[in-house]
Amino acid sequence: MISSLSQLTNKEFVYSGFCLSENGLAPIGIPTKDEWVACGRFLRHSEASVHFWIGDWLRYGEAHFKEDYNEVIQVTGYNYHTLRRDKYLTERIPFERRRSNLDVAFHHEVAPLEPHLQEILLNMVTESGLTVQQLRMEKHRLTYETTRVVTPPGTNHGLLFGDCRELLHSIPDGSVDCILTDPPYGLSYVSEHKIIPDAQIINDTEQEALQVLDEALAVTRHKLKNNSHVYIFASWKTYPQMRTVIAQYFDIKNVLIWEKNNWAAGDLEANYGQIHEFIIFAHKGRRHLNGRRDASVLHFARVPENTPHRHPTEKPVKLLEYLIAKSTQEGETVLDMFMGGGSTCLSAKNMKRKYIGIEIDKQWYDRACQRLANT
Repeated sequence: MISSLSQLTNKEFVYSGFCLSENGLAPIGIPTKDEWVACGRFLRHSEASVHFWIGDWLRYGEAHFKEDYNEVIQVTGYNYHTLRRDKYLTERIPFERRRSNLDVAFHHEVAPLEPHLQEILLNMVTESGLTVQQLRMEKHRLTYETTRVVTPPGTNHGLLFGDCRELLHSIPDGSVDCILTDPPYGLSYVSEHKIIPDAQIINDTEQEALQVLDEALAVTRHKLKNNSHVYIFASWKTYPQMRTVIAQYFDIKNVLIWEKNNWAAGDLEANYGQIHEFIIFAHKGRRHLNGRRDASVLHFARVPENTPHRHPTEKPVKLLEYLIAKSTQEGETVLDMFMGGGSTCLSAKNMKRKYIGIEIDKQWYDRACQRLANT
């Protein structure tokens, strides 16, 4: 047992009452509990420190021993990939930005980023205890947002009356940050509720609905910015046909299930009660979702039937606000080219987003204008 500093060699060093050598660790005298704990913490983080040591050692050698640099590296026997990564790590992250309480994997993850983003993310890990995977998601989200094209001022059109296939051309290309819309499903839907006036949906035969959707998406794909999200409500009855149309223009990532608090009418004795609708979730490019990774089944109560002037297929504001929050930032623009009574636009306004809503049915366009004017 080593009991004094005089016995140390150039292959040994002392940390908090213990001697660390090539072959092991031994106490010097009788270390206290605090010294023992401090040494344990050092050992815990030494693996990360070693990579910083190697990187800094390489940079010193490159600067001072240029002629013998490569030869010396070969003598050490280090793996070339490890050396390259560690040197890059210390070049990108200076002493003052390194976190002794974080594993080297976190530092490697943020090393390619600009200094201010490194600082933000390392602070986030320290304060919130993110895993490396969670950090990677936050990194991608931040880098996508910082490189995102800003919509020029004056391109927020508000509400438009008419056929979206014609009006969409007036919207500048690359000015929309998210599409969230509820097109005709192609079911020739007629409401059974007497309180909803003239509830027949325009362009709602299967042939009409698919044609309108196809022609509308052919235009909107140019209006949507790269790396943006698309949400399109759908019915299981015409989902295969709608999916085929959507897949021509966007990359379908998932089908979300909206579980609502009512059963649809139908065969009450020989069929299961339908309490859901589909939401086709697609990307143009790739954009990370905000917040945590949520499940694909969404539980939101439907709009109450006794709501005044309710659209026959109106979607709840809370559901729409949730989707908008997951896929956009404040100030960005949400497009709904089948806006009905304006719920998507109202939700966007509530979430401090801009909105563009288009509606072909005059009574619902007027209703949407009234709703937005009163909020």
